Amino acid sequence: MSCLEDNVSAVRHDELADLAAAAERGEPVALRTLLTTIMPLLLRVVRRVLGPGHPELEDVAFQAAHAVLEGLPRFRREGTLRHYACRVAAFTAMNVRRSEAAEKRSHRREHFDVDLCAAGGPGPEQEAASASLTPIVRELVATLPQMLAESLMLHVVLGYTVEEIAQACGVPGETVRSRLRLARRALRKRVLSSPTLLEALEVGS
Repeated sequence: MSCLEDNVSAVRHDELADLAAAAERGEPVALRTLLTTIMPLLLRVVRRVLGPGHPELEDVAFQAAHAVLEGLPRFRREGTLRHYACRVAAFTAMNVRRSEAAEKRSHRREHFDVDLCAAGGPGPEQEAASASLTPIVRELVATLPQMLAESLMLHVVLGYTVEEIAQACGVPGETVRSRLRLARRALRKRVLSSPTLLEALEVGS
């Protein structure tokens, strides 16, 4: 079940609610069952954020699982646990991407923007030509402030609607729209030389 499919029935039923409550109480069987259930979902989200060729996909997914368990006492159950886990996994993977970008900057001169392209991978022009914004966002998201990056990643990579992002982040819908506008504006400044990419960034504005 995808995050979006899960969110459709969020207000009606969360089949993992009881299991999460038992895991929060520290019941070993519940903890194992919950991890077994959400790990494939976490891995899918991490793979979409970092790209299928990232060498630490499983490690990052386990980090996300740990963060989900640690966050259970703060989970307000405004959506389903699966929906919450998706957001935690995306956030965890974004932090990894951000750390990798910082390491690149510390080892390379910035006479050109090395964060725009993955090492050995296709550049923004080629990715835009493939009609997919996801690979571009993966590389540029690390350059954005955290709140803008999170909203853009949830919207573009995971396909969340404005309303779903607002629910997940606990903010008004207009705040999400503002963050998305600011994120697109920041990215445009970095790709002004690419008319094709600029056109792609207009989608959904």
